[in-house]
Amino acid sequence: MNGYVQLTLEMNAYLLGCLVLLAFWIAVLYILKRKRRFQDIRELWWASFACSLLGVTEPLFVPDYWDPPSILKVWRWDFESFLFCFGVGGLAAVLTEFPRIRRVLLWIDFQFFRMVRGLLTGLSWITREALPLNRVSGISSSALISKEQRRMENMILVLAFTAMFGATSQLNLNIIYDSAIVCVTTAGFIWWRRPKLRWQIFGGGLSFTLIYTVVLVAVGWVYPDFYDHWNWDELSGCKFLGAPIEEYLFSFTFGVFWAPLYEAWREEPRASGL
Repeated sequence: MNGYVQLTLEMNAYLLGCLVLLAFWIAVLYILKRKRRFQDIRELWWASFACSLLGVTEPLFVPDYWDPPSILKVWRWDFESFLFCFGVGGLAAVLTEFPRIRRVLLWIDFQFFRMVRGLLTGLSWITREALPLNRVSGISSSALISKEQRRMENMILVLAFTAMFGATSQLNLNIIYDSAIVCVTTAGFIWWRRPKLRWQIFGGGLSFTLIYTVVLVAVGWVYPDFYDHWNWDELSGCKFLGAPIEEYLFSFTFGVFWAPLYEAWREEPRASGL
């Protein structure tokens, strides 16, 4: 093979991580089928295929962020990145949809924002200025807007996502930090426009980070040299359980962005905040 195409048909750490993610994905699909949660199954497939397209962005991360092993590499693209994005997208989108997890997240959301609402109410009384309490409480007319307005909001969401990538590229940061800023900013836009999805936003970050931590630890246990593939000179140098802290930054910020995306794109949210 020439320098642009590399073929190595043997197991590697990145492929193992993808297979562990796909094992979680298959387990989730099995549970959803057993529970006959067909709407969640559709979301799982939609999120997985949509996210798999992000595999084409891998050259942005190689080699500035890392240089992973691969069974098939074409220039800076690698086969595993598409598998990785497929598994990541589905898991980040539906982990919060399980009833028990959702109930816990809604309870946390209610308790936290009841406290925030109380603080804002007190601040409003002190300053004698009206504050956006409806937004904080999750009360919004955004779920009642017309289809045309919903399409407009979706277009704004796409433009905001694209514009943020362009803006962060001027900061001369590593791509992983750019991605984190873009994900958090986009999630913030969804939170503001669709406050009833806020429980899914922070829930997606927490639940996906937990799954991703299991994957990182499992791969690092089998392949102790796995963490050598990151470009440590361009990162903070901080580690957690052997992996660069930026990996956990990625998992959380991607989770808060991707988890509510399917619901935000729909005409109506399937679940409401308290």
